[in-house]
Amino acid sequence: MPDICKYEGNRVLLVEGINDCHSILALCKSYNLPQTFGIYQCGNDIRILKRLNALIVQPDPPESISIVIDVDAGNIQNRWLQIKDKLKNHNYCFPDLPDSQGTVITGSINQPQLGIWLMPDNKNSGMLEDFLIQMADKETISAAKNCLKTAMNTGVTHFKKVHFSKALIHTYLAWQNEPGKPLGQSITAHSLKPDTEIAQIFIAWLKRSFDL
Repeated sequence: MPDICKYEGNRVLLVEGINDCHSILALCKSYNLPQTFGIYQCGNDIRILKRLNALIVQPDPPESISIVIDVDAGNIQNRWLQIKDKLKNHNYCFPDLPDSQGTVITGSINQPQLGIWLMPDNKNSGMLEDFLIQMADKETISAAKNCLKTAMNTGVTHFKKVHFSKALIHTYLAWQNEPGKPLGQSITAHSLKPDTEIAQIFIAWLKRSFDL
């Protein structure tokens, strides 16, 4: 049986990890998106950019390539410049700043259309979990945040500060009807709401990226 997170077809979305893949698949299912593209899980941000470049330069490149990449180090301008520098030899016309609704860039002749989503929202530093936190019930996620901060202040936690959002989303999910569901399944179960604004913007970007 083929790995649903290792798609190698003509319209491909490159993501960092397995949680990204399953969360996006669950969102797509929630919105009944046609299955005209697939997801390839690369492992990390560096491998996303390497694979993106390799796909563009191959003799028969895909029709459309999009990437979902974290901005969990430095700031969004630095990440944007990194992507632009990686593709500087491919004649893509990049805007000065990423589109807050998700960027889509038309390629020249024989070049793929390019979509770029900077996690969590194309404006701030963060990762998948920061995106998903915006899909959580506001009152419950606020209570979970207060509990987590109390635990940190009393010295009973051991995670790094950079992973606060990961700890927060899993604390929140531990309080749901079926505690501890994986991220993608939590979207399907509506513990994380697929009809929130951030999810709608993301889905609209996918539709533009793959001409759906």
